[in-house]
Amino acid sequence: MTLIAAVDNNWGIGFRGAPLFRLSADLRRFKALTGGHALLMGRKTYDSLPKPEGLPVLPGRAHAVLSRDPAFSPPGVTVLRSLDEARAYAQAQETYLIGGGEIYAALLDGCELAHITKIDATRPADTFMPNLDALLAWTLTEESPWQEENGVRFQYCVYGRT
Repeated sequence: MTLIAAVDNNWGIGFRGAPLFRLSADLRRFKALTGGHALLMGRKTYDSLPKPEGLPVLPGRAHAVLSRDPAFSPPGVTVLRSLDEARAYAQAQETYLIGGGEIYAALLDGCELAHITKIDATRPADTFMPNLDALLAWTLTEESPWQEENGVRFQYCVYGRT
């Protein structure tokens, strides 16, 4: 399983159910990396995604959502009811873990690679992912030069499990 996220300087990823940043360059990268693969996410992340009527949430990708709510069963989505089901799903196909914070923390041990967009800013956040720079099990293997979009500096980083 591969993790993908955009984080601020404190590894914050969201506030009140919305991402901290929306950078068009990062969204294009997300689409390029995840296209044709399965996406695994929590229900809150699924709820935060735009859902144009009659279209898949993120076209060209299978959607799996981890939720304990027995009433949750959106069309076109594989609903997983436990972490064990989520792990089995991810082992059966190339899967990108896309959030949120609780899901990142719970399934981090099953990830081998992480694509992190580091944003050189700090915003109010109530959702965080584990700081890979502080974990001995993870090593920074690649980093792009810093870029800027609408006054926001960011860089792409790739981490591998040690």
